[in-house]
Order: sequence, then structure tokens, then C-alpha cells
Amino acid sequence: MIATTSALDALFALPDALASGVEVDAAFLVAMQEVFAHHYAASDVYRGVCDLVGFTPVDLRGVEDLPRVPWLLVDVFKRYDLLSVPREQLAMTFTSSGTSGQKSHVSIDQTSWDRQTAMRRNIMASLGLISPDPANYLCFSYDEQTGGQRGAAYTHTIYTTFAPSHEIQWAIHGGPGGEPTFDAQECSATLRRYARQPYPLRITGFPAFAWHTLEALKENGPPLHFDAASLVIHGGGWKTAQGESVPPDVYAATVNEWLGIPPSRVRDVYGFVEHGVPYITCESGNFHVPIYARAYTREPGTERLLPEGEVGLLQVLSPYNWAQPGLSILATDYARVARGCPCGRQTPYLVLLGRAGVRKHQGCALTASELLMKTK
Repeated sequence: MIATTSALDALFALPDALASGVEVDAAFLVAMQEVFAHHYAASDVYRGVCDLVGFTPVDLRGVEDLPRVPWLLVDVFKRYDLLSVPREQLAMTFTSSGTSGQKSHVSIDQTSWDRQTAMRRNIMASLGLISPDPANYLCFSYDEQTGGQRGAAYTHTIYTTFAPSHEIQWAIHGGPGGEPTFDAQECSATLRRYARQPYPLRITGFPAFAWHTLEALKENGPPLHFDAASLVIHGGGWKTAQGESVPPDVYAATVNEWLGIPPSRVRDVYGFVEHGVPYITCESGNFHVPIYARAYTREPGTERLLPEGEVGLLQVLSPYNWAQPGLSILATDYARVARGCPCGRQTPYLVLLGRAGVRKHQGCALTASELLMKTK
């Protein structure tokens, strides 16, 4: 069967990734209809789920039907290798697990990978975070040799492409025996060296590592002052090695004090490899839902759809991946969907309220946190 993705192409051709309105809703609906029909026909397992709950492609008629698209629990991808294309069409497979437990296997074809890349760039552009000017990067993630197939390692690398790189330093790299190693003092010295150069700074990666680097920076004072065009954009766990949470506003204020970067240029990214859509905070610190996704909440236990604004388990939809039936995912996060952001954008945004269950489902951030504890 030849893939027909004209509706997907139309959705991704829209210029503003954070737009809202009838045109955007219509484009998203048609793209979901197209990809839902594909996965229903191509995946025996997903078709069985749909038939079991009594919702098939003919039932997706309007935007009000979108929450009913049958979802898969995010942990399904730890137990099943689900595909909607022949395996030889896959471009890559990512994993999202810590050092223990089962791994998620999330596969993607080349066209879907290109679509995801365009999606992330469009979101960054719509937030005004792409620059033509060279920058120095300090990436608090794995370098190419130690990252392996971890999804976050790929993602953090991509965030070093939104301004030309004068230099990139990776905080987690191979030690004497090839094991992942992190040294906060080494990263602090890199920041002080960068501060003597005439380039903006861009920081990416896991925020807990950046926090420990800021603590190391304080030990050797004085504060640094980078160009106001500098940018901090993080994704992953906020836990320190002692298990203490660092509130984002406290982190942003500390970055401003010690690096001179305005709080409005300190951004966070929420996402998980099974869904593939980045939710990036705006100037006001809210995770806006881009045109490539929809978000809802459901009551734990009953799975009842909740009115917008009520707290529940997060359900997210996106049609971007043609290779795997992850178009509707029920996550392990508690959240609510809100509107009326002070930044003025009309799109809804996510308010994240923590993880469900006993053990945190942190993916690559869990592995990174374990490494951080070993450095203390």
C-alpha cells in the first residue's frame, strides 16, 4: 500500500505552530482521520483495541470525536513492538528507560522523522527561539559516544541546531573506562571560558546537571554575564542528587543571577519518546499545545473524559508517526489543560502536576539522575 499523507502534509505546512482557530482544527482533524485509518488497517493489535471499544475510523467525524480515538497506555510500548509499516521501512528505533526495568521501543520511518524534525523547528520558530547568530553550547546530556539509542540524547542534540554552533561541550561523556561521566567543576570552567568569548550562550539538556554546575560556579565566583540573546532550554527531571525538587522559577532566578540570562529566556520542554511532540514553555512559563497535538485529561480508574481545566491523567494525540500506532496515548502524568496564558497566545497549555504510580517514569532522565547521585 502506498502511503497517502496529503492531509498530514497540509497540517505541517501551516506557518504558525502555535496558531488556533477553525482552520487549524479542520487541518488537525483531517490529518487524524488519515492516520487513524492507516493504523487501523495496518496494525492488527491496534485494530483489535479499536474494535474492542467500538470506535473505528468511520466514527471520527468531527473535532468533538478526537478524545474518543482509542488510546494506548504509554507502558504498552514497553511490552509490545507495535508497527504499522514493514520493518525494513523503519529509519530508527529509540528506547526510553533507565538502568532497570523494561524499555520502550519507539520506531519511526524516515518521512515521520523528517516531519517530527520540522515540527520541533516550527515550534521553536513560533516562539522566537531560532537565531542566525553563532553561539557556544553547553549541553547537559550524553555525547554521541555514550548516548546510544536513548531518545533524550537525540532530542537534546537537536536543540543545538537552532543557532549555529561556535563550540559545543557535552556534560556527560565517556570516562577512563568508557562509562558515562559528569564533572560539575569541569562544566563550571567551561562556562567561565565561554564568558570570555563574544558569543551568546545556549544551554540544553537535563536541568539537574545544570543546577549542580551553577552550584559549582558559586564556589568560585563571581557571577558571569552572558549576552541577553542567550538561551537555556531544558528537558528532563528536576530532581537533584538528594531527591530535592528545584522549582523552575527558582532555577530561572539563579540562572539570571549567575549567568545574566533573563528569566524569559529560560525555557523548559515537556515530552516523552512514545508521543514525540515537544511542549515548550512560552515567556510566561506555560507549556503550550502546538497545532500538531491535542491534549485532554481523564479520571483515573474510570478513564472518564474530564472537562477542560480539571486534573486527571493526560491523554495526548498526534498524527505525525506513520510507522507506529501511537496516535493517541494515555500518559502516566497528572495534568490539567488550561487557557488564558499571559503571553497572549490562544492555544491551550498544560499544567503538569506530577507522575502517577509508585515509581517515576522518567526515561533517560532517570538514568541521568542515577549518574548524578554517583558524583556526590
